[in-house]
Amino acid sequence: MNIKHTITAAALAGALVVGGASAAFAGDNAGGDGSGSATGTGKADRIAMICEHQDEVVPRLTERQSNITERITKLQELSAKATAEGHTKVAARIDKRIATLNERLAKVTEKIANAPAWLAEHCS
Repeated sequence: MNIKHTITAAALAGALVVGGASAAFAGDNAGGDGSGSATGTGKADRIAMICEHQDEVVPRLTERQSNITERITKLQELSAKATAEGHTKVAARIDKRIATLNERLAKVTEKIANAPAWLAEHCS
């Protein structure tokens, strides 16, 4: 690639970044108060969207919980294999990922437990 094409590509990339950033900041500074009344992006609108799909909340969370559990099981098998083969650094990285997934699993389980009460409170 010659220098002319390189400079053109850099200028085009810079223009796209500046234009994209300008559009993002223009959308963020719309002057809304977070209530959903002015811009349509507030908390009230998010709650309304959840309430429209309230029958899907618990099944989706349950599906997420099962996916996380399956992933943890696979990673535990990989960790055991890596440890058996003497790859301690690999096993340590896998164990770190398992710990992260266990934290995520705890959050999802808590959301499943709290979902019916939250939906009853906000979607009545």
